[in-house]
Amino acid sequence: MESLLQLPIQNENCGKILHITDSHLFAADSDSLLGVNSNASFLAVIDEIKLQNRHYDLIVATGDFVQDGSKQAYQRFAKEITKFPVPCVWLAGNHDNYSYMQEVFNDYQLAANKVVLLGDKWLIVLLNSQVVGQAYGVLPESELTFLQNTLTSNPDRSAMVFLHHHPISSSCHWLDQHILKNSTDLEKIIQNNPKIKGLGWGHIHQQQEQIWHNCKAFSTPSTCVQFKPGCYNFQVSDQDAPGWREISLNKDGTLNSQVYRISNNQFLPDLSKNGY
Repeated sequence: MESLLQLPIQNENCGKILHITDSHLFAADSDSLLGVNSNASFLAVIDEIKLQNRHYDLIVATGDFVQDGSKQAYQRFAKEITKFPVPCVWLAGNHDNYSYMQEVFNDYQLAANKVVLLGDKWLIVLLNSQVVGQAYGVLPESELTFLQNTLTSNPDRSAMVFLHHHPISSSCHWLDQHILKNSTDLEKIIQNNPKIKGLGWGHIHQQQEQIWHNCKAFSTPSTCVQFKPGCYNFQVSDQDAPGWREISLNKDGTLNSQVYRISNNQFLPDLSKNGY
């Protein structure tokens, strides 16, 4: 079975997760994504998280770390995230070079564990939905089996599951072409395992929350450009700032989450762009 990372929690009644996603970093500071300097917006998010001075027990980063495929961009992420005195676990997005991620993140001792036992009550599982060369996602049979076996091995814990791709429609036609293609397989596991209390993802650069069977299911905003909700064709949003999500895992098996965004948003996208 996948090696475990076992972590204590500071507050005996509640474990805290910082969820960040889709930073789309570049090696060069001058580069931008859809008119947004994603290196600068990522630093603005990190700075505001530090200013809030809130305690976290774990950081979960759910993919699309870089836009240009460079090792230097992965190093940018690692240098900033390791300034937090908290373990960070991670998974790949469709834009990621998995071998570069492993190499760089190993150098910075970012935890490669895909299973975390948080406190006495919670199980965190990270799934790899990346399909190399494709924008859409798939959970292969090996990942589905891994999830089921991990749940079976920890029957007394409530579970929080993360992946990169959205398994539920985003209500954006263009984005839903890049959905998790075999979401029904994941849905069956969720239906049959009421201990799964939460499901989180990135990929869609939007904040969404809903109840999916017995669990709270949600996406977290990107640390860079946001996509406009409810659009048939590609559109970026100039209304939503870069952000992150805080997830509270309660001792009683319930969870709460809240999205935060930078307060002074100077990262306005180029609205004329029709894709990337």
